[in-house]
Amino acid sequence: MVNTKIIADLPMELGIKRTYKGYFFLIAALELAITDQKNLLYMSKSIFPVIASRYDTTYSCIERNIRTAINACWNSPDHREKLLAMSPYPLKKAPSVTAFIDILYWHLKNQEGGSLY
Repeated sequence: MVNTKIIADLPMELGIKRTYKGYFFLIAALELAITDQKNLLYMSKSIFPVIASRYDTTYSCIERNIRTAINACWNSPDHREKLLAMSPYPLKKAPSVTAFIDILYWHLKNQEGGSLY
């Protein structure tokens, strides 16, 4: 069983609050990625359709709302610094939706002392 508290707290650390629909879509995407890492390879075919069905919405709505959440993080200097510190690779601009999910997944899997299970 995935520790949902650890997953749910991560977007909050980046300034992505529960008032953003993208917050909930991110949580769902991270849970699916952690459940099966292969989901990261084909997010548009494995993760986004599941979330769209769960929330009775569309792929484009999911992507747009996560992009809005990413921009909230990126446009705040403090939160951008946290994201840059989490990222396993340098970022010169706000990451794409899939890159952002990958960064958060990588961070969760590599937290010292933190267990997702």
